[in-house]
Amino acid sequence: MIFIQRLLGAALALLFLLAAAVFASIALGVVLAVGLAAWAWLWWRSRSLPRGRMRGDAIEGEFRDVTHLEGLEDRRGERL
Repeated sequence: MIFIQRLLGAALALLFLLAAAVFASIALGVVLAVGLAAWAWLWWRSRSLPRGRMRGDAIEGEFRDVTHLEGLEDRRGERL
C-alpha cells in the first residue's frame, strides 16, 4: 500500500510540475505579446515626431508676463 501511495504521489507531483510549466509558458507568451504590441504602438506613434523633439532640443521663443500689470490698475480702470 505504501508503494502505491509513493507512486501516486510522484505521479501527482509530476502532473503538477507539468501544469505549472504549461501555465508559466502561456503567461510568458501573453506578457511577450502585450509587450511587443505596446512597443509597436509606441513606435508607430513616435515615428512622425520631428527628429529634434526626439533628441530633446529646446524650442526657443519669447514670452511676456502681464500678471503684474493687473495690480497696477485700480477698480475704476485708471492706472496708478
